[in-house]
Amino acid sequence: MTAPALPAPGFADPSRDAQRAFRAVLDALAHPTRSYPVAGPAEPPAALGRALAAVALTLLDEDCDIWLGGALGRDAEVAAWLAFHTGARRVADPLVADFVVTAPDALPPLTSLKLGTDEAPHLSATVVLNVRGGANPTEAGPARFSAQGPGIDGTAMLAASWAAGSFAAAWQHNTALFPRGVDLLLVDSDSIVGLPRTTRLTPYQED
Repeated sequence: MTAPALPAPGFADPSRDAQRAFRAVLDALAHPTRSYPVAGPAEPPAALGRALAAVALTLLDEDCDIWLGGALGRDAEVAAWLAFHTGARRVADPLVADFVVTAPDALPPLTSLKLGTDEAPHLSATVVLNVRGGANPTEAGPARFSAQGPGIDGTAMLAASWAAGSFAAAWQHNTALFPRGVDLLLVDSDSIVGLPRTTRLTPYQED
């Protein structure tokens, strides 16, 4: 009987590579809408891509519950790779997940996720959104948002070709829940953008 193949390797230098990826995540959340480069493993599962694989290797561990949505949730290679390298527990219900990892078209309603409490806001979920290729939703929303809040000097612009039509209202409700609410990480092929719950987004209207 042939032994099952081991999943593809993770980081080449686990300690140093994870530190760099973690710094990118922290910088992204500290400076919303700014893009930060993320270097990932050389041969991640195709459905993950290098940057998303790097974020997963950095943030997930055996104490985490993770929900995989859409194509990621149906990909056996992704599930095996994440289980092998992170030990994170996969859950069937996004309501109980610490991390929700999905493409925009499979994003659950934000209000259905773990929102934390006023006393323990850190118990909320982090949404890791795979936006490689500017994934176009079925019902597209505004292509750009103006952003304001902590970490932003005045107003910044956020390109959002991935956003569905319902996202603007959902995010406005999320920010109104502060200190509760979810935080969002937008992961492209080689970079990351952070949207903490304190970032206020307004659909941008051309003059």
